[in-house]
Amino acid sequence: MQNRPAWRIKGDDVCVAHTPDGGLMSRETAPPAWTRQPGARCRAIEHLTRLEGLQEFETFAGLGEEFFQALAGAVTALEVGEGTSIYREGEPSGSVYLLREGRIKLYRTSRRGRAQILNVLGDGSVLGLSASLEGEPRSHGATALTDCGLYVIFHNELTDIMQRFPGASVRLSRVLAREVRELEELVGDLVFHSAPQRVARMLLKLATEEGRVTKQGVVFEPSLSRHEMAEATGISREALSRTLSRLAREGILALDGKSIIILEPAGLRARTGDP
Repeated sequence: MQNRPAWRIKGDDVCVAHTPDGGLMSRETAPPAWTRQPGARCRAIEHLTRLEGLQEFETFAGLGEEFFQALAGAVTALEVGEGTSIYREGEPSGSVYLLREGRIKLYRTSRRGRAQILNVLGDGSVLGLSASLEGEPRSHGATALTDCGLYVIFHNELTDIMQRFPGASVRLSRVLAREVRELEELVGDLVFHSAPQRVARMLLKLATEEGRVTKQGVVFEPSLSRHEMAEATGISREALSRTLSRLAREGILALDGKSIIILEPAGLRARTGDP
């Protein structure tokens, strides 16, 4: 099996990508924005390792060995550091990303520079699918909240695999449906819930995805900064601080540096406004 090409960074310069035989890669497979970020790195991984990693994705669970062999031969494995921009709003959408491990935020930015976090994705997520299939520029940006390991597959190779394996097309259509539902929930959250309710809902979501249960309660160090938590709930940093302080005074949670301890999960759930 032929090795996939590797992208590498030399200082702060844009990396040069080469094919396995040493030639330059074509314009269609030019490296995206994250290759311009300090600390971004990419390495080729042996086919078998890629195969094993892809088989762990719940999205593709139950698909046959032939599919995984084809997918492993089409993807490039890459690693990016915390804070790296995976792609930006308005960029060409020639590739899709499969998040092997780590946390990534999706966001939109207004003309005035105000950001709205659309979602925070974890292990097993698929990024950039809708724009790539449409052939349209990115409608949102994606940035690594932690060190991340991903697989990237270019549009032409993905569509080829989808045509060859209808089962994979069905699975990816479910990914698109889930994205639509999550955006609908975000709009409903911003329209129908108050700022304190949105904060409570966000805290419960982060605690469920990132927390660990202790004798004190559910403890987690949010992958989002306080500023990003404010962006995710559509409020100011000051309003977020006031809400967190109020919940702490009421004994629902405790603040310990960057960590948050949910002392009364039922009490926090009661603040979400959900039935």
